Amino acid sequence: MQLKPIGYVRSGVTDRKEMTAWGVPALVEVLPEFESALYRIEKHSHLWVLAWLDGERDKLQVKPRGLKDGGPEALHGVFSVRSPARPNPVAMTVARVESRDNLTLRFGRLDFIDGTPVVDLKPYFPSRDLIFSAQNEKIGKAIDVREGLLIQAVNFHGALTSDVELAVDIVAAYLAHSPYPDSWQVTAPRQRPQITDALMGITRVSLGRGTLKLHDAETVMLNGREFPLPSATT
Repeated sequence: MQLKPIGYVRSGVTDRKEMTAWGVPALVEVLPEFESALYRIEKHSHLWVLAWLDGERDKLQVKPRGLKDGGPEALHGVFSVRSPARPNPVAMTVARVESRDNLTLRFGRLDFIDGTPVVDLKPYFPSRDLIFSAQNEKIGKAIDVREGLLIQAVNFHGALTSDVELAVDIVAAYLAHSPYPDSWQVTAPRQRPQITDALMGITRVSLGRGTLKLHDAETVMLNGREFPLPSATT
């Protein structure tokens, strides 16, 4: 197999330990010999960015960030986590393309440090890549809980609004006093669809599976807990 970089990440973060879980605004500078491969890249709002990390290649089990030392839950095989330690340290992340300037692509968020070699760019297709009902068991401790909730909500709804942010605050308030549940039961206000969108994006509930219900009250119900809503704002 032959592998060569098609470009490099340019980021304000130079130390992996300082990278946030959700990434930071960053650039990918594509090498001049691959300029023609960018033809019509503007057709896609999001791209998969595949990169080559500086990870340990002989380590097959790791302890994810946030897990306490000891206990049978501490170790995970590298194929079950996103650790940079793996036989071939290929990383992938999907990110919104904010703009293009010739050979430079500006992304909303990338979790790769400055200078990381990029080995490929692929379009994100909702028709193929989106699996809304997918579930994951919790791994490690949640990092930047509210930021993560906000990203999920905006990714689903498509924009940040006051009602989307309100829904995020409600879920964050729930999680501040309760562990992350294995499943959600949500009741949302019928007249506040942006709140419903945000809750669906965060919790993966749906009307068809019976995990989401709508009502006419100005409240949100999360697994039996009621959260009154302030008045809607524009």
